[in-house]
Amino acid sequence: MDDAFRVDGTRRRSSVLRRVAFCVSALMLLAGSAATAAVMTVPEWFLFNKRLALNILELRTNVELEALDLRTTDGLSLRSWYHPPSSGKPVIVYFPGRDGDLIRKSSHLFKLAEEGYGLTLVGYRGFGGNPGSPSEFHFYRDAEALIDKLSREGLAPDGFVLYGYSMGTGVASYAAMKSEAQGLILEGAFTSFPAAVRLQVPTIPTWLIRTHFDTTQRIPYIDEPILLLAGEKDTVTPPIFAEKLASLSKGLSWLQILPGAGHLDMYRHGALEFVADFLGDLSVNTEVAETGEAGTSL
Repeated sequence: MDDAFRVDGTRRRSSVLRRVAFCVSALMLLAGSAATAAVMTVPEWFLFNKRLALNILELRTNVELEALDLRTTDGLSLRSWYHPPSSGKPVIVYFPGRDGDLIRKSSHLFKLAEEGYGLTLVGYRGFGGNPGSPSEFHFYRDAEALIDKLSREGLAPDGFVLYGYSMGTGVASYAAMKSEAQGLILEGAFTSFPAAVRLQVPTIPTWLIRTHFDTTQRIPYIDEPILLLAGEKDTVTPPIFAEKLASLSKGLSWLQILPGAGHLDMYRHGALEFVADFLGDLSVNTEVAETGEAGTSL
């Protein structure tokens, strides 16, 4: 009888211990997963959480935009917006910042479209009503596919110029390295996303930041003229970032630091004039290249 009691007690204790061990393991697994998700995605959450829905009715311009739908390799349909160019004018391909604003921050580009330049407002996956989840990898693939579509379907018969704002500078610089753009415009650029994060939170470990958008690694491989626009009072992407990129650009860049401008209002401090001048010089250099005559340097 005593032996039977001892065996039964041992079994009960073993069962209890197994249940406790299972509960502890489950709690540790859940805690670890939650901690990993929280720690590994905080910078990306900050980067991608503010996503505006595009309302084309907000446009206050005579420029007519057409829907430009891209079928991605993973089966999504992403909508961008397109305005055709006049003969002899390139298409400006605009990559927006982290909120996906294609209306307000790009408003100065509509004035250029009224002068005959083509315009493509890039719609990111997960932004502006587009399906999917945003990520650096997919942004790159989608950008390449969209530029290929513009070329393949004859939507940019006289070439294109890539234009990135803030987060979009990381995508535009990648696209410039992978394509044959006539030029590249970077407004409010950072050298890399980790550098921009560390500027705001100096103690954050680099390994916590999965998204890179490392323009410093691409600038040396871009052979087209580059316009860098920086705001004198910009605390998000200060001029030191643009100055660093200019130093890596093989002498092909034109750096303009706009007095009094912050991160959000460069177009109110002369950005349009510099963009127009840059595009004008590109046109002159393109004509010179076609005729074989000596031209001016940016």
